[in-house]
Amino acid sequence: MTETLRLPWADLPPTTPREGEGSSAPTRRPPARRGRRPLSAWPAPAGPLPWQGWHLLVHGPDAGMAAFATEAAGPGLIPWPFDAAQVEEDMFALAIGANTPGSGRGGLSVEGCRILARQFRAAAEARHARLALRSDGACPLDFNRLVPVPDRILHLGATHPDARAWLLANWGVVEAPAQVAPLPGRKAGRRLPRGHRAVVYGFFTRGGTPAPVVRRMEEHYPLLTFRLTGRPLT
Repeated sequence: MTETLRLPWADLPPTTPREGEGSSAPTRRPPARRGRRPLSAWPAPAGPLPWQGWHLLVHGPDAGMAAFATEAAGPGLIPWPFDAAQVEEDMFALAIGANTPGSGRGGLSVEGCRILARQFRAAAEARHARLALRSDGACPLDFNRLVPVPDRILHLGATHPDARAWLLANWGVVEAPAQVAPLPGRKAGRRLPRGHRAVVYGFFTRGGTPAPVVRRMEEHYPLLTFRLTGRPLT
């Protein structure tokens, strides 16, 4: 849960060698500019994985489409186990590790790391509570309903390498899709036979392509046609 968190000191510039260390003939430096270091002088932080937009066209007989719509709807979440105490302890270990003398960083005290860990735990608990309020059919295209994550994988946790490997192999991404919604007015692109209909789902993912989960849909619903198309975010 803390793997994507960037701590305040994560992007501090490297410390300079002390006097007497390194070369015995120090080079002459220009006078340092007084005042706050300009933003351009700081290293660019490593941003999160970029989002990718997708359109998934599904069409087929009315009965098959109705069954798919019913079975695909869900809360749109991966039900990872949540342990607030473990979140706090992991956050404290991450914070205190980044402030050890050997890390070359200066920053929070031990008590400060504890406060940060408690604040992070409170934020994680609030987020978990909000997600728990989602209705069962809040997401019209729930990957976990179509290709459920096995209990043995869920018990590993979201950051476990084996759990991420399973998701990449079966879903193509390691997170549930975001902002999933049917797109009204979108057509199949051709005239459908009588008694057939189409729907286009729009959603966003990051860290991969959802082609594997679409292939599983094709296997499970052989009477339906699926077409996945990447969409630019601009």
